[in-house]
Amino acid sequence: MEAADTTTNLYETLGISKSATADEIKKAYRKLALRYHPDKNPNSADQFKEISHAYEVLGDEQKRRVYDKYGELGLQMMDTVVSPLFDPQVESMLCTILMSVSLLFALTIIFLAFLTVRIDELVLWSWSAVWIPAWILNAFAFYSMAQYMLKHKDKQDDEEENSDVDPRDKEGHANQRLQQHNRHIKIAKHSIFMLNFILALLFQIFIVLRLDGKVMWTACQVFIPYFVYEGIQFCVNCTKALVGCLALRSLKESSRMPSFLFKQFWFSAVRFVLFLLIPLRIDQVIQCSWGIVFIPLYLVGLKWALELVYRYRVYSRMPQPDVAHQGKVTVLAGAVAFVIVGILFYALVGLIATRLDGHLFIKMSNVFVPLFIVFSFFLCCSGCCLPCLLRVSAVSDLDEHETQILVDANRRITASGESDASGSAGSTVFTSTTTPAGSLATKQ
Repeated sequence: MEAADTTTNLYETLGISKSATADEIKKAYRKLALRYHPDKNPNSADQFKEISHAYEVLGDEQKRRVYDKYGELGLQMMDTVVSPLFDPQVESMLCTILMSVSLLFALTIIFLAFLTVRIDELVLWSWSAVWIPAWILNAFAFYSMAQYMLKHKDKQDDEEENSDVDPRDKEGHANQRLQQHNRHIKIAKHSIFMLNFILALLFQIFIVLRLDGKVMWTACQVFIPYFVYEGIQFCVNCTKALVGCLALRSLKESSRMPSFLFKQFWFSAVRFVLFLLIPLRIDQVIQCSWGIVFIPLYLVGLKWALELVYRYRVYSRMPQPDVAHQGKVTVLAGAVAFVIVGILFYALVGLIATRLDGHLFIKMSNVFVPLFIVFSFFLCCSGCCLPCLLRVSAVSDLDEHETQILVDANRRITASGESDASGSAGSTVFTSTTTPAGSLATKQ
């Protein structure tokens, strides 16, 4: 987004430059306000209104920042839904996020391309070389995670330094203990998250070592980091389930416990079964089609389909017609999205299962075509479309020295705070008068 100047320049109104400090803005406003206050000058109500508006904007740090960047349009958009897009700080954050997301999608596409050519044996690279984009993604994830934890730690240190509690203040001590408890919970969450990242990295390293023939481990041994991860997740889920059940029991809603426990464990159970069948099939412990190995994935789709049907029936039985209609429309929209995504996803799963069953006539380049299309679409959106929308939402930057405005000389406010009313009777000419903020054509 580019900065924008409008035909009414607030800096010209106060007779100051864009580099003026807050004190200079305040002094200029006081000087002009005293001169053009309606009590002293009844004919200057319009000038006083312009001066007050200019000080209201330039005297506020955030409004001034938005005005310097986007002009009056940014000020008008500050109280709307799209106001975050007109905040320079938010814009910088959005640009950083879009750049990071674009990098992730680009690396994912490259990684899929490397996998495709290596599986189809178009190239005979080592698998460690094929995994280079994934190593870059891991490094990027580790850096982002480390930065987040460091910022969080600095914030906690600042809170500890500023939290001075009176020894006689019991409520303050209770709040401090609660803060320490929450801090310990956050530290535990960060530790678990870091441990999960290390396990995921080890899992990838084990896969590469096995594919390159550096180790002769079985698939079950390669999957050990994943099984450790599932064990950690099971312990976390058990803790959440215990807390939730105690809360439901205290609320005397024990009838909701079965549904609560199902929601807490069903996805972890399905995921564990899937990743248990995969290494068993690779090690030839079980002899079945890969389509049977992927049955847990079909169960996930069946669960979500039944969930949509259930939600639709619930909204259909609601006594409020408006709420029922809105809910049914939402469920139908979700059903359409589910059908589209489900067809693409399960078609991909079927192609992968067919290829793994030994049907080599199916090339991985054909199997991964849907993935290439999807990730390329997201890359186009994050790297091109969304940044272009951010650019379009800004007003083009106008050179303030090229802006010319015809104003009444008797109402123009100069830098000194005086009105320029010079002119000779009976003669009308146009001359150019230069002000500190720009060039104004004045009728004299």
